[in-house]
This record gives sequence, structure tokens and C-alpha cells, in this order.
Amino acid sequence: MPTNDAASEMVALDLHDLYENAPCGYHSVGRDGTILRINQTELTWLGFTQQELVGKRNFAELISARCCSEYKRALEVLVTDQEISEIELELFRNDGSMFDAFLRIAAVRDSQRTFLYTRATVIDITARKRAETEARIHAEQLRAISQRVVEIQETERRELSAELHDRLGQDLAAINLNLHIIKDQLPAELWTKVGQRLDDSIALVERTVEVVRDVAGALRPLVLDDYGLAVTLKSCGEQFAARTGIRVIVNAKHPVPRLQPEAEMALFRTSQEALANVLKHAGAAAVRVTLAADVKSVSLTIADDGCGFDAKPRTDHRTNGLGLLIMQERLRAVQGSLRIESRPGAGTSVIATVRRVQS
Repeated sequence: MPTNDAASEMVALDLHDLYENAPCGYHSVGRDGTILRINQTELTWLGFTQQELVGKRNFAELISARCCSEYKRALEVLVTDQEISEIELELFRNDGSMFDAFLRIAAVRDSQRTFLYTRATVIDITARKRAETEARIHAEQLRAISQRVVEIQETERRELSAELHDRLGQDLAAINLNLHIIKDQLPAELWTKVGQRLDDSIALVERTVEVVRDVAGALRPLVLDDYGLAVTLKSCGEQFAARTGIRVIVNAKHPVPRLQPEAEMALFRTSQEALANVLKHAGAAAVRVTLAADVKSVSLTIADDGCGFDAKPRTDHRTNGLGLLIMQERLRAVQGSLRIESRPGAGTSVIATVRRVQS
């Protein structure tokens, strides 16, 4: 059975081994930053020996220029009054390469609260930083793709709207005119045979003209360019209500200033997507569309009285998917933002905000 001295020695060896070979780095520095102690784990990461660092190097010398001033400020605060500081740094290895590290630094003081040295825990976060960088790059790529999708959509919608309005609309108008001429010139003996069909054809063409006008307007509303967002929202709200039976109340608080065309289009498309979601998912009886402005921004709120959902987990299909992503990217491109508020049984509000461009 080991003696007390032997047992104490074993504990000391175990503690020393734990310190030296812990899965994280440990070091201590003095008031001026000189390294007083450092464990083997951190030495291995850095590629130095005890003899090269302890008592000879300032820890700040191992920090990249970009992070060094931040470390010195943290150390200065620890020396004066703070107990613990947490910081992320770029550390140089002996071979000149760098790795990312997270440091949790505690101040050690005597009974008079005088600073003695620091104890720092060091964690290699290179893998995490690499993953964050990759995620950021992927997010930027996704935003670029989404923005390109938005641009292509608008170009195609503009061209298709013009095609419907200029060609199909004109052709239908010509057909309607010809049918009226035929009706006026139709002999009485033929009217009993084809008159009703002729009236049906005229009515069908007129309904088709209305459909083409609605579709062209949804693709690229000319009223938006000519009269602005408030008038466009009222017109589209009336069309949506007539088509779906869902009551739409449009409240455009005056005066609502004209925005850049891209910003107005982004808000209009947001209203389109939000109303489409109301029809698909909300089970709502009414929707309130509110357009408001202050000195800095213009906001558009589409609020329904439908079933709502739990927006916090963001697992509902109304808060995910390409539609939401495209709405967000449209608004981001014009320095805007999108927020969705909802609770089960309390309806859903979609709030889009864009900055005003001061002239």
C-alpha cells in the first residue's frame, strides 16, 4: 500500500499529466504578456518547445497583426479589474502558418487583489472557422443565385406581359371587332341559326380579353410604373378579392412617397407572394394590406385572420422554400428586410420594409 508521500506524488504526477496532455491548451502570462507557463498540447499546436517560449517570448508575438491589439486590450483590462475575458485569435505556428483559437483568460490575484498572472484555456477552432467560412461562401453563392433568379424572372415577366398586352391583346381586340361587324351585317335569316353562337363568341372573347389583361397585369402591372405602389395594391387587392372571395382591405397611409422602381417592384412581389400563401394555406376570411412610410423607410404589411402557425421553429412550409427565399433576396437587393409573425389561431403577418432614398 503506498505511503502518504507516494500517494501525493502519484496525484501530483496525474495532475501534471492532465495539465500537459489535456485536449486543450493552457498557458499563463505575466503583467507584460511574457509567457510564464505553457502545456505540451499548446506547444504541439504551436510547434515550439518550452525552452523557446517560457520566460523568453511575449504571447502577443504569436498573434497575427489583425488580432494583436484586441488581445493587448483584453490583457490590459484583466490586469486592472476584469476577472475573465474571452477572445478569438489567429495564432502563428513556428513554421509561419496560422490557426484559429478561442481563449478564455482568467486573472489570478493575491489576497490584496493585486494582479499576479493569467490562466488561459486555449481551444483550436480552425475546423469551426473553416466550416463558418464555407457556410458563408455557400450562403453568398445562394444569394447570388437567388438574385439572378429574381432578375431572370422579372425580365421574363416583363417580356411576357408585353407580348400578352401588345400582341395577344391586340389580336383579341381585332377578333372582337370583326365579330361585332359580322353581327351587325348578319342577315336576319341567318341570325336564328348562328346569332346565339355569335353572341356567345363575343362574350367569350371579351372574357378572354379580361383574363389576358389580369395576367399581363400580374406579370408586370403597368399601373405600378404609372401611378405607384398604393394604387397598384388597391387594384390588385380588388382583383384578388373578386377571384377568391377573400375580403381585402388596403390601407395606404398618405403620403406614401414614390420609391426606386426596383424597390416598388420588390414590395409588390412580396404582396403577391403573401396573398398567394394566404389563399393556399391560411384559410382566411379577410386580409389587411397596409402601406406606411416614415422619414427613413416604407413598410408593407400583409396581415390575415387565418389559422396562423408557430413561426419560431421555422418548420412550417410558409416560412421555408424558394418563395420565401426569393422574397428575402428581392428585398435584400434594395436594402430591405422581411419579417414574418404568426401564432396558431391568430393569423399571420408578413412585414416588408425598404429604405427610402433621400434626394
